[in-house]
Amino acid sequence: MAVNNKWNTGARALVLSGDLGDGHRQAARALAEACSAGTVPWVEAETVDFLRQIHPNLHPFVRYGFLKGVEKAPGVYGYLYKKTRASQSLSLPFRCFLRMGLQRLAALVNEKQPDVIICTFPLAAAAVSLLKSRTGLRTPLVTVITDHTDHSLWLNPHTDLYLVGSESVSAALRQRGIPATSLCVTGIPVRSCFSEASESDREALKRRLGLNPELPLVMVMGGGCGLLSEETRALIRSSVLRRHVQLTLICGSNDAARFRLEKELDKNPTPNIRITGFVDNIHEWMAAADLLVTKPGGLTTSEAATAGLPMLLYKPIPGQEEDNASVLEKAGIAVIASKERKLRDQLLELVENRAALSAMRAKARQFRSNRPAEQAWDAIMKLQPADQLNREARQTLAVREAQAGT
Repeated sequence: MAVNNKWNTGARALVLSGDLGDGHRQAARALAEACSAGTVPWVEAETVDFLRQIHPNLHPFVRYGFLKGVEKAPGVYGYLYKKTRASQSLSLPFRCFLRMGLQRLAALVNEKQPDVIICTFPLAAAAVSLLKSRTGLRTPLVTVITDHTDHSLWLNPHTDLYLVGSESVSAALRQRGIPATSLCVTGIPVRSCFSEASESDREALKRRLGLNPELPLVMVMGGGCGLLSEETRALIRSSVLRRHVQLTLICGSNDAARFRLEKELDKNPTPNIRITGFVDNIHEWMAAADLLVTKPGGLTTSEAATAGLPMLLYKPIPGQEEDNASVLEKAGIAVIASKERKLRDQLLELVENRAALSAMRAKARQFRSNRPAEQAWDAIMKLQPADQLNREARQTLAVREAQAGT
């Protein structure tokens, strides 16, 4: 990747993420790792959790409310998603929330003195845009859209560059009036290890992971927060599955779900079923697996596509997950599970159809982006950086004005 001479060695990037779902954090991690691994050696990238840093007191309640709302009332979430898709019709309470954190955000920007601000979390992008409009801050703002679809929440007037996962998302944003010069199709950023692991010998990987290389491996994931439904949990009780496949359920950070599953598995243990929490080598598990059963989050599905892993998408949440599922099924790399049939039966049917799995793997290789994190940095480095002295003056002014409540 060519160095853009507008940027000096040691350029600083502030990457703002969030933990309402794991995808925003993983995209930020992919961008930061590209710097620390030496792929982009002239950039120092620091990731910050926007909600934890800017709204530390509200963060636990916002996160709990969001996750419980998605789990217990997905229809309400879907209604709000669709209502705000074209425009932010709930802008007044939304902007009030953003204004509450402007002082902390201005202080953070003043402390870090970034040459560019990158947001993989839509609330963070909206807050930075508001800060720029209030203070005249000129630091470039880059928004990384971590879904295979578009939504007004990602779109803000003071954004200098949008990085999107596909040409279809780029076209949708152009229809909304975003100029082509502010758009770049890079693919959703995933870590390079997913691409590298996809070239590994799957049988050798199974042996390394302590698995039987002769049996198909099915992974079940509920995202980083481990939102596993009762029907996915019921898979471990199936005697048919126990005989024909190896099943690994990844519970992420949901310790309560993991403990329940482990307790149930203890009643009828089998070496063909594993229960685990967060794993740092998820790229190896994906490369070794024959099928992934998952909710269609943007990052998880992008990682799976990069690893060449076919997907069975289960109960997408109304909103971006339904949009993601539609895109992935149309691309031929996933099947949306029918609500009218048992998940177990659809899983077995797909696993036993080797021709279908092989075709889905081939489609995944066509769908995935080549080194998306590197492409993202290449696009970012083409931006015009803010002048150092002017930037410092603007950021100092940002703190003063936010403290004054303007």
